[in-house]
Amino acid sequence: MLMLGGGVGIPARLVQTTLPRLVLVPVVFRLVMLAQALWVAGSGGSAALWTFAVLYLVPNVAEAAWIFRWSARDPAGARLVPVADAGAAVLLTSGAALITQDIAIKSITWTHLMGTVMIWTLLRGALAGSLVIGGGVVLHAVLDPASSLALFLTLATALVASLAVVGLVGASMRFALGFGEQQGRAAERERHRRDVHDTVLQVMESFALPAPADELDPAASLDRVRRTARAQAMRLRISIEHEPAEPVGLHQRLRLLAAEMAVEGLRAEVVIQDDCGPDLAEESAMALHDAAREALRNTLKHSGTRRAVVSVEGIGGGVSLTVRDHGAGFDVGDRRRGFGLENSIIARMAEIGGFARIESSPGLGTRVVLLAPPSMPPPPPSKGALRAAAPSVLRVPVG
Repeated sequence: MLMLGGGVGIPARLVQTTLPRLVLVPVVFRLVMLAQALWVAGSGGSAALWTFAVLYLVPNVAEAAWIFRWSARDPAGARLVPVADAGAAVLLTSGAALITQDIAIKSITWTHLMGTVMIWTLLRGALAGSLVIGGGVVLHAVLDPASSLALFLTLATALVASLAVVGLVGASMRFALGFGEQQGRAAERERHRRDVHDTVLQVMESFALPAPADELDPAASLDRVRRTARAQAMRLRISIEHEPAEPVGLHQRLRLLAAEMAVEGLRAEVVIQDDCGPDLAEESAMALHDAAREALRNTLKHSGTRRAVVSVEGIGGGVSLTVRDHGAGFDVGDRRRGFGLENSIIARMAEIGGFARIESSPGLGTRVVLLAPPSMPPPPPSKGALRAAAPSVLRVPVG
């Protein structure tokens, strides 16, 4: 089971699960050649031919069934397939030679032997395929010496074709793995850039923002900067050294976010439907939280206001989160999207299958709408829910 080079860039487990499915190639080849032989014989085919065709289908259909149903569950069972196939080949070839000399039956047995060579080559290697060729030629030399050379050339062609298939599949797997690793590294670099932008860079920029208290009480402003830096450093250390013991829900994430923004000087009121997002996937909750944090920090830096509202509601089984402020606003059409809007909000929501929409006008504030798709089909509403009035909400003003 090393024909694909399990130790040369391809995981052995992937090789073990892929090779059994390649058995489908010789099985399909056999069935196509059987159909061709029966088509050529037509209605004038002998009873022996049709009987042989029925018997011929049994091992091939059994191998196809094994490929589709059991190869993924028990890759180790592939060891028995070549042995069983070789046994069927000996029985079919010997029986056909001893009972009849029908040319069509003879061509079918040759096709079966070709498939046997391919199966042994795919699952056991070129040496095993060569040994099967030798065994097939010896068997035919006993049963039909005149056709031994032609059979040898035919089976050698099957061996070469099998090696070509294995080489092509191996090259394709290496390309796919290399491409996947390249994409993974690119995604990791993008995630790192986004994390640095959303944490370290944003906090440093918030330190640079002037505040009225800077002149009135410099000591208090310096203490606020220190507390913010200490909290951010602790957060980074925890994220580096520890993994969360259990998933954190969207509600708790937003409460912590409101407290974090209050430390930085922004009062964020969080309004959440009490039944919204209980089954939201962890990655969706994290994406909503991080995109909302970026929107709130943009409010803090650019809007000229110190208040914002974060509202969360369920829509069609998904979750809609809106960040609204009544600050300076801007012209969406005239302003080029920066890294934060493009990567920390829009791209982040697109990665989970959702979307983000930014609405703003000069003097009218800004609204950022985030939508996360449902993680599972929503249950049908009950009669009580249909009769319910406006949804109840949980208001969490912080700051």
